Amino acid sequence: MTSQLVVDYTKCTGCRICELACSAKHEGRFQPSLARLRIVRYDDLGIDVPNVCGPCEEAPCVEVCPVYAMRRNPVTKMTYIDHDKCILCKSCVGACVNGVILLDTAKMRIVKCNHCEGDPECAKVCPTGAISYGPITSVSTSGRHEKISEYLREIKRTASETSGDA
Repeated sequence: MTSQLVVDYTKCTGCRICELACSAKHEGRFQPSLARLRIVRYDDLGIDVPNVCGPCEEAPCVEVCPVYAMRRNPVTKMTYIDHDKCILCKSCVGACVNGVILLDTAKMRIVKCNHCEGDPECAKVCPTGAISYGPITSVSTSGRHEKISEYLREIKRTASETSGDA
């Protein structure tokens, strides 16, 4: 059975150990800017949300690639990059809904999560269990996006209450 990264935002403390572990495993140095995931801090709500690579319901990174270097596994729905075909146009970087595809300007290559070939470092080191690795379910994928939508609705509601008080 195929697996995916599963996020429980209620357990995330924003420690960013996952970003450090990811960059250390893939780059051999602690450089969170090269991590294949991002911790997003919502200061107004006081929460941290791990943004990880899909599988997305839609794969905009695959759709925008002009040379078909970004592909999608038909079984797992995970996207991957064929570095031999990539022309570094950065279309996939801009299209990624989670902001977890990036250009490494030092090595001039696209950096993207591959779930550490089935043994993701971020899930292994997460001290609170906010990131885990388990069977693919449509609920966990859509649930992650629904939670982010809830955050955005809450931000909008809070902002309108604040502006209404003025």
